[in-house]
Order: sequence, then structure tokens, then C-alpha cells
Amino acid sequence: MKNSRNPLRKGVAVGALLVLFESMMLTGCVATPTPPVDTRVTIAPNLGRVMQVTDVRCTKGSGTYYTFQANIVNNTHSELRVQWKVQWLDEEGMEIDSLVSTWNSLALQPFEIRALKGTAPSPEAVDMRFYVRRAR
Repeated sequence: MKNSRNPLRKGVAVGALLVLFESMMLTGCVATPTPPVDTRVTIAPNLGRVMQVTDVRCTKGSGTYYTFQANIVNNTHSELRVQWKVQWLDEEGMEIDSLVSTWNSLALQPFEIRALKGTAPSPEAVDMRFYVRRAR
């Protein structure tokens, strides 16, 4: 009789451990959400946590040219000088040469959020890449 109880107890113990482990895994996933990553945005590594880019939008709207908007956020207690540019791409993913795809300088005040906007140089542009680096 003693041997018939051990397998049952072991099975219940293993089942309880599995339930506990699954609960911990689900809790871990919920407790550590990560923001979505926009692959169109490249932030220089030396900007790391001091700034972020949010709410990137690229739309054609009612016109024939695409436009973009992105919010850039200074997460520091001091002024942050950065440069940014937009590189427009055609439907095959090739860069469109343009005078507007140049580095633009910007000074952000502590904790400032600034909306940056731009318009494609050509109706052939269907997508974009957004780059940010420290001012040089």
C-alpha cells in the first residue's frame, strides 16, 4: 500500500511544480513589457538612454508626396544637441538622391519633446529611414 501512494504524490508534486513554473513565466512576461521597435529609426549608440524617438508616422495623405513625422525626446536634465536626417526610399527600397536628405541640427532643452516633420522629395518615395546622432 505504501508503494501505491508514492507515485501519486510524486505526480501531484510534479504537477504543482509545473503550474507554479508556468505562473512565474507568465508573470515575468507581463511584468517586463518592451516598447515596439520601429526598424525605420536608427539612433546612434552614444545617445543610448539620453533620448528616444517616438510616434514615427509616414503617410501619403491626400497629396502625391509622402510626409513623415516623429517625436524626439530629451530624457536628460541638460540641453542635448543632436543632428537628424530622413533618407527616402523608392518602392524597391533604393535610396532616392535628394538635397533634403542632409543632417539637420537641433538643440533640445531638458525633457523637451519636439515633433520633426518632412516631405519626400519625389512622388517615387514610398518609405523612409530616420537617423539621429549627437551634433558634430
